[in-house]
Amino acid sequence: MRGYPALLITMLLFLTIPPSSAQFDVSVAWVKVEKNPVGEGELVRVEAKIVNQNTEVSRAFAVSFYYDETDDSHLIGRVFYDSIYRYRIPSLIWDTKGKEGEHTIIVHVRDEHGSNYGYASIIVAPTKRKNADVLITEVYYHARPHRNNEYLCIANTGKEEVPLYGWYMTTEPWKRADAQNRIVFPNVTIRQDETIYITQNATSFSFESGLDADYEYYNCSPAPDMERNGKFIMANDGGVVCLKDPYNHTVDVVVYGDAAFHEGWAGKAIDGVGEGVVLKRNDSRDTNTSADWEYNRTFIIGQSDFQPWHGMVEGAVAFCSPDCSYEVISEALENADTLRINLYMFTNPFIARILNESTASIQLFLDGNVIGGIPMEERWIAYVLNRGGEVRYMLQDEEGGIYKRYRYNHAKYVVMDDACIIESANWGMTGIPPDPTYGNREWGIIIRDGNASAFLETVFDADWDPGFQDSIAFDEESFTHGKPPADFSPLYHCPHGEYTPRFSPLAVESRCNVTIILSPDNAEEELLALLDGAKEEILVEQAYIEKDWTGSVNPLLKKLVEKNESGVRVRVIMNYNPGYHSTSAMNREVYDFLKERGIEVKLQGDMDIHNKGVVVDGSKVLISSINWGENSVRNNREVGIVVENEEIAGYFQRVFEYDWGYAAPKEKPDIVEWMFILSVFAVTFLVIYLYKKR
Repeated sequence: MRGYPALLITMLLFLTIPPSSAQFDVSVAWVKVEKNPVGEGELVRVEAKIVNQNTEVSRAFAVSFYYDETDDSHLIGRVFYDSIYRYRIPSLIWDTKGKEGEHTIIVHVRDEHGSNYGYASIIVAPTKRKNADVLITEVYYHARPHRNNEYLCIANTGKEEVPLYGWYMTTEPWKRADAQNRIVFPNVTIRQDETIYITQNATSFSFESGLDADYEYYNCSPAPDMERNGKFIMANDGGVVCLKDPYNHTVDVVVYGDAAFHEGWAGKAIDGVGEGVVLKRNDSRDTNTSADWEYNRTFIIGQSDFQPWHGMVEGAVAFCSPDCSYEVISEALENADTLRINLYMFTNPFIARILNESTASIQLFLDGNVIGGIPMEERWIAYVLNRGGEVRYMLQDEEGGIYKRYRYNHAKYVVMDDACIIESANWGMTGIPPDPTYGNREWGIIIRDGNASAFLETVFDADWDPGFQDSIAFDEESFTHGKPPADFSPLYHCPHGEYTPRFSPLAVESRCNVTIILSPDNAEEELLALLDGAKEEILVEQAYIEKDWTGSVNPLLKKLVEKNESGVRVRVIMNYNPGYHSTSAMNREVYDFLKERGIEVKLQGDMDIHNKGVVVDGSKVLISSINWGENSVRNNREVGIVVENEEIAGYFQRVFEYDWGYAAPKEKPDIVEWMFILSVFAVTFLVIYLYKKR
């Protein structure tokens, strides 16, 4: 450190003192390059021999390396020495990126007496430029605490396989190639449509994503390692990730958060995301802008990305609660050999008894974080069914380091043999009531088709997968989720209400098109498409609708307004029960919003509406678990089905029309009440009579 001031003064002298006419002490004996020709983008060492022409020790001097011109824009670098006795051999690394062609290396030496030059020629040959068909498709930079499972995914979106030997990824692309931190691919080839996952820790990655990593770069597990140079960590606040070929060409780049970078990227960075959220490219679009990464949904690590399932089915049975759901579902369960059941909540002991007496193979998947906690009735059902089948919860326990893939596992469906049930109802006494005079309005359908049930089985298996951190086996010893206290026994009581059943099940044998949709994977796009296709009428029956979503008005509401303004008749029924203060206030706000825009809307207070359905043009119907809140559409696991069949759509349209005009029957006074009324009347009459006689 003590020599630096003198060295700095010497450097300043070199830049200000003109060449002297005195005898020059040092000279460039030769200049050479380690390789010639060299491929564009390679790093090449250039060196020179500087000799002392006098017999005495010469003092401080500088050696400058240039290419083609001796100005600052062509400067490769400088080496400074404070003395020379016989000779020095300075050298530097030259980055040839972007410098194709024939060049002259110029070495300039200067001391206090003058300057001298030496030269060498070099050819920078063209190298193959970037292959834009290999793209970065996923970036997971904000891992959860103590997970250490940041990851990247690349995909070959082209038509030919691409060798990756020497390719690497870096978060410091602005540096010279040998100064960048990097993780380097081994001698492998990425095939057409192949994806490669790279993570810090393959075990932790699998635990949270459910996937197997192809490579890891911190040598934490038996997974194959990538060579790592420097500290490769992606910043949580913002950063740059580049895929590079061996010649430091940028193949693809992603800029996110508060970072800025402009080589291969245009415009603003991708908006930053929070802990546990994955950036995903939208299809194979590659405009080198943040638009390639924009989605309505938020991808949480481990979530699925299914496309909607489209197909033709052979037959269906439509049903509704409270009228006939118990009849239809109980019969279906009694006749099944295999049952995969996914429910938000299950408290109905009558259905539990059917399952407990069944010889079917049963898997039951429940949400472990229902609002208000797991009811004792459900804990008892889980305990009973787990003895002969398998019960698991999708559970979040942040203190225990467990994070859910979905806000709630709110789906309500059953896969059974070659059929499936999709509905809006939880399996409680109000959702599937044994007594049809009591309960919620719910819609449901049984689809008989092996392909449709196979698709839902795939969805079920993906969510159930015990390899996921949030798929937790039932533990009867759990204080919050296990077996209820020994003194608990289920209440086999069928509440009786004032509703008069109106609708029997409708069996349809004709073939029809169906589309199975999922939240958060594709529901928003499919719901908007369903509404947008309406030509004459849209009927919506919803437990609740949320007016404002992040950043704007609910897009489904905006679509209803748009269709209404185009001439399509829109009618909306929502539940209105003052006992559910939050949803009733929400529905009142939506009621006012729709009324102001000329849409027919009804708050139904005489019947509990738990339905989540839509009928379009009397020919299409949606049966689903999907509330019209942002969580339901974008964050929950939900399942719905769109059925294109006039008979089935007509069935649910008749249910809608009945609910639109429904008013609870007035309670008739019983005999005691009549006697009391008559006695009051008689006493009143007598008092008046006596008063007049007086």
